[in-house]
Amino acid sequence: MNIKPLMLVASLAIVSGNVFADNNLEGYYAAIKLLHAEQSAKDMDTSSRPGVGNFVSGDEKHNFYSEALSAGYQYGNGWRSEGEYVFKKKSEYTSGSTTFASSYNHHKVEAQRLMLNVFRDYELGYNVSVYGTLGLGVAKVKSDGWQGNTSRQYASSTQNNLAYSAGAGISYTALERISVDLGYRYVDMGKIESGYNNFTNARGLKDEQMKARLVSSEVTLGMRYLF
Repeated sequence: MNIKPLMLVASLAIVSGNVFADNNLEGYYAAIKLLHAEQSAKDMDTSSRPGVGNFVSGDEKHNFYSEALSAGYQYGNGWRSEGEYVFKKKSEYTSGSTTFASSYNHHKVEAQRLMLNVFRDYELGYNVSVYGTLGLGVAKVKSDGWQGNTSRQYASSTQNNLAYSAGAGISYTALERISVDLGYRYVDMGKIESGYNNFTNARGLKDEQMKARLVSSEVTLGMRYLF
């Protein structure tokens, strides 16, 4: 996904903000969002799998739709802040080794987020505005999986990671208090890891563990209602 056009629009709006009129409506709002995410498990080569040759990459990306709810406050001067909950979603990623070419790790991930987002809106006229956004919060990630076949399980591990996001988009005010938002954001949910192997490996040791860094590129379509 190419964020350059959206980021360029947002940058131009920020630089030229004095020529745009700020949105002067103020109050609490609620929003519902539909997300299309390309979630990636990066750095899977940091996983612990000793004595099996070189790392072999597998399926490192997963595309899916998800939903989010948010509630916030619009300050009437172009700024908004909100709390957002992104619903739990499951995904799976694979990786292997040169020594055991058919024995792939299947890293199963279940992630949800609670974020605090800040927005800066700039009106362009004709009920259209552009915005930039930053977010900070917590990602709760459950991580487990299996190797080769489903009887060879890794222990489960749950982590609460610091998450951050950055993005930009465009808004259209269809009615005085109803706005539709279309945007893009990049989300980093930090490093994740499963528990150690519950199966017996060639060394008879519990020394294998799946690891990754979970990131997401998301297109968001949302509707806001200002109370």
